[in-house]
Formats: sequence, C-alpha cells, structure tokens
Amino acid sequence: MSDESVKDFVRNKLGCDCAEDVFRQIENQKGASAGEVTLRNKLNIGGRLLVYVVEPDTAEFIKSIPGLLKAGKDERDARGFNRFRLVLVSDDKNLKKSAFDAFKKYEGLDDKVHLHVISKSEALSL
Repeated sequence: MSDESVKDFVRNKLGCDCAEDVFRQIENQKGASAGEVTLRNKLNIGGRLLVYVVEPDTAEFIKSIPGLLKAGKDERDARGFNRFRLVLVSDDKNLKKSAFDAFKKYEGLDDKVHLHVISKSEALSL
C-alpha cells in the first residue's frame, strides 16, 4: 500500500485534517498486536497520529474494545502522539451500535481518542 493510499484513508475516510507535513512520515505495520488483539493495520502518521485498524470477526469482539482503547491511549501517551483513533472495519450494523456504546462507557476517554466504524469497502485501500 502506498503512502498516498494511507493519506487518502486518513483524510477522507477518518476525516483527519492533519497538516500536509505530518504525512511526510507514514508507517503502516500489518499484523501488529495490541494486547490480545491482532491489528489489521497499525498506522503512525508523522509521529502525531496513531491509528489501530481492526477487523472484528465475532460479536464477542465488543469485549475487546476497552483493552484496545487502553492500549492505544497508553501507546499514544508513551510515544508522544497527539491523537489515537481506533478503526473497526465491519459491515455489521449491530456491531457499530455496540462498539459506540462500549466506547462511550470507557472511563479513560479524552478528546484525543476517537472511534470509527467503517465498511469493508471503505478500508480496501489499506
């Protein structure tokens, strides 16, 4: 996957308005782990934006959301990133509602932690 694909994904699918200079350094790690979950992609955008992309395979995945949020927030803080975005790739509308319910209940939220649930077709460029 090209840096342009990542940039397009971050800007147009996630709605990030990062400055152009942030996209000079892009790391796309496939198959990284976050706790007990294997990530589809782990993106480092300019050392400022950390993105975990996960493709849930069961309804039980919802139980993993607090751990993923904690792992992402902890990594964001430890590595000096500005923001963390957890992206779930699924066409399951029930999962979307459950994911946002779990997100809202997570006690460690701040305004620099975001959740996105996107369709599989929106994640094809990754």
